[in-house]
Amino acid sequence: MSAGELLVQRLHVDLRQQASALCRS
Repeated sequence: MSAGELLVQRLHVDLRQQASALCRS
């Protein structure tokens, strides 16, 4: 896996966590 792919994966996880947090509040 390249560094770019890893970064994108991390961003996706962050976005998902933020989205779920917004849905909860």
